[in-house]
Amino acid sequence: MIAAHLVQFDAAPLDPARNFVRMGEYVRTEAAAGAVLIVFPELSNTGYVEPLVPGGPFVTKVPHYGEALCAACADPAGEEIATLAALAAELGVTLVAGLGLRDARLAGVLHNASVLITPDGVAGIYVKTHQWQNEKLYFTPGDALPVFPALRTTLGMQICYDIRFPEVTRALAAQGAEIITSVWASFGADGAPVVDEDLFLHRAYTRAVENGVHFLSCNRAGTHGDQRFFGRSCAVAPDGRVLGRLDHDREEVLRVSLDLAEVARYRSFTGIWADRRPALYARTLDET
Repeated sequence: MIAAHLVQFDAAPLDPARNFVRMGEYVRTEAAAGAVLIVFPELSNTGYVEPLVPGGPFVTKVPHYGEALCAACADPAGEEIATLAALAAELGVTLVAGLGLRDARLAGVLHNASVLITPDGVAGIYVKTHQWQNEKLYFTPGDALPVFPALRTTLGMQICYDIRFPEVTRALAAQGAEIITSVWASFGADGAPVVDEDLFLHRAYTRAVENGVHFLSCNRAGTHGDQRFFGRSCAVAPDGRVLGRLDHDREEVLRVSLDLAEVARYRSFTGIWADRRPALYARTLDET
């Protein structure tokens, strides 16, 4: 069994020092509570980009927002990520953290990324391939859907808007992923009713059962200007069983247990991989 803890926390805008300190505190607390895998939301170090909605206001008062965002993003080889890696090694835990990153080679190029850190160090980085609205103003998208060895299995990562493209989860599962993490910074107008309380659960359930994977959905909490992040993190087993969910948008940690044996049991019972007809799908898609 793998104890997975999803940290639904509030990231302060453009304050990576504060956010990384809080992440480190969560890592220590959750490791002490038995976590083996700890997941943090999208852009946990920088907060979400501004304007949050097209045509909206800039909330954080800085002279040049783009420059401030660049400065807030982490260096992949820098001290902030090295500190998380040292914690992972010390405590024997694996981390998945949604982070804004500066490109390792190209000055001024930024990425919305999910970073996998095992007790052995940084094991992989996924760069968000589908960018939502104003993210396009700042981030360069990725062009790969990699998977990585971790936790004696294979792990895939995606970020927020990626979930609307079923090919992403399918590509990760086809490469052997048995655990897929989806980190979010999903929000709506503060004070407006949530249209669908089960939105994140619906999406996680669908991706889990159509691929036979453990799907971990970690959204953030808090407000930013006139927008409120939805929270409602959840985890779903390969057969669609809800392992756990948070039914609110406040800060909290969702703690669940993953049984990797469920992947093979569900896939063999349903035949969802053996019964696939990829040549048929490819031919049909080529015709459209």
